[in-house]
Order: sequence, then C-alpha cells, then structure tokens
Amino acid sequence: MGDTQHDLTPALQDSVARSRKLFVAAASELRPRLHRFCARMCGSSLDGEDVVQETLADAFYNLSSLKDATRFEPWMFRIAYHKCIDFLRREQRREQDVPFEDEHDRPDVSEADGILDTPIDEALATLVGELPPKERASVLLKDVLGYPLTEVAEIADSTLGGAKAALHRGRAKLRAVKGVPSLTELDINQRRLFEAYAECFNRRDWDALRHLVGADARLEIVGEAQGPMVVLGATYSGNYTGLPWEWRLTAGVVDGTPVIVHWRRSDSAWYPHSAIRLWWNDGQVLRIRDYIHVDYLLRHAQTEAVV
Repeated sequence: MGDTQHDLTPALQDSVARSRKLFVAAASELRPRLHRFCARMCGSSLDGEDVVQETLADAFYNLSSLKDATRFEPWMFRIAYHKCIDFLRREQRREQDVPFEDEHDRPDVSEADGILDTPIDEALATLVGELPPKERASVLLKDVLGYPLTEVAEIADSTLGGAKAALHRGRAKLRAVKGVPSLTELDINQRRLFEAYAECFNRRDWDALRHLVGADARLEIVGEAQGPMVVLGATYSGNYTGLPWEWRLTAGVVDGTPVIVHWRRSDSAWYPHSAIRLWWNDGQVLRIRDYIHVDYLLRHAQTEAVV
C-alpha cells in the first residue's frame, strides 16, 4: 500500500495525559466539598471517601459527556449523588431488614408552609442519616454546602418544586429528632487486634506487624497505590517512618466505624489526621485501607480514641 501508516499512540497518550492533568487540578479543589456531601449521605467519613474515589473514576471516564465546562461542579455532584444512592442500595441489600426509600418528587408546598424557614445548623446536619436520600441530599446541598435550589434540583434529579418540598420535609424531621447517634464499641477481640496493630506502628516494630497481617493481605493506600501487602509493605512502613510530623496510632471509632485513628501533633495538642480501616478474620488482618493522604477525611467526622 502506498500510504504510510502513522502510529497515533504517542499523540493519544499525550492527549489523555493533558486531560487527566486538567481534570485532577479541577477535581482537587472540589474534593473536600464532595467528601463532606458523600460522608453525610453515606453516614460515614470513610464510606464517603470511598464514594468520592468512585465518583472521580466515573467522572474521568465519562468526561466527554460534560458539554459545558462551566457546569463542572454540579456535574460532579450529580455523579456523586448517584454513587451515594448506589452505596445506600448496596447497604440496604446487605442489611435486608432496612427498607430503602427510593423517593419520587412529591407535590410542592407553599412558602406559607415554611419552605423558606431557617436553615438547619451543623449540629442537626450530623443527623441527616435519619432522612430518606432525597431529603438528605436537599438539606446537605442547600443548608450545609450553600447551593441554590435550582442546582439542588439539578444534582438530585428533581424539579424545583420537588427540591423545595424535600428540603422542607428534611428540615422539619431533623428538628424533631431527639438525641444523637451513639458510638459503636469495639468487642474485646477486635479491640485487642486493633490495639496491637497500632502499637506495632507506634514502636516501629515492623517484624511484629508481619505476624498480625495475613500472608495474602491486601493493602490500599487511598489515591496512591494498592496491591499485596507482601509487595508494598516495606515501602509502606518506610513512608510512615519518614513522615515529617509527629504521629501516633490508636484504636478508635470514626462516625460509628471501628478504625485505627492516625493522630498528628501540632504544638502541644494531638489532632485526628486520618484513619486506617482493617478487615480481619481469626485474629489476622486480611485487608488494609489507609487514608493517610486524604487530609480532609476527619474534618467534619465524629472521632474518638478507644481508651
């Protein structure tokens, strides 16, 4: 054949790399707000960050469907909203006895019924898990994140009237809620394992850590790397040793989920910086998910050390 075949692979790779760089820059500014939304929608800062990761992957894969770059933020939140709904459905299937309220827009209510009443405060926002998903999203987007109702409706696949009605119902229900959710307690075996894991890090005793972690354990450093612990372990422990701040780990609870809490020292005080999630069986850790690079993870979380 007379035509010369051109290899388009390098040009395609350059194009993807440029798109990825622009996407990462735009998404990085949005991630703390996305996380705040997803964490409250899912009821956990840890599950919320997992949903944020799913959102970012799905958004980049479908980036060509974004026709108006000025609508990037609501477009991302709409993807996040649907990922949260998927998460809640999975949780419902796992629990079976908890019905999932897949709401449809209900008739609008008039302003005389209090639709434009005072927004809820942060204390009540922590209780949005008591609400059905659309009411939950409407309260979070309007009262916590400050979006106008037109964008609330767009993000939550609703009409303007439906968003107003959901917001009104959500506010009314939250103001009627009594008490706050109680923290989950670790059972004795779980507590011993978590405390032993934390102490291995605090002593920098990586040989002892290997006895706690199963031979086939999986390690995921959120946003950075994942693979077998036997392959990534040396780099993982070395990175902890080289952290440029004073740290310690303890067994703890974040938004009701038992975890290892990573504490960071600032002046004379210790602050919750991040968390490590563990899955285990018969006294051995089988899976590790470390959120060390997610510096906003616990910013609005309920975090307590187990004492």
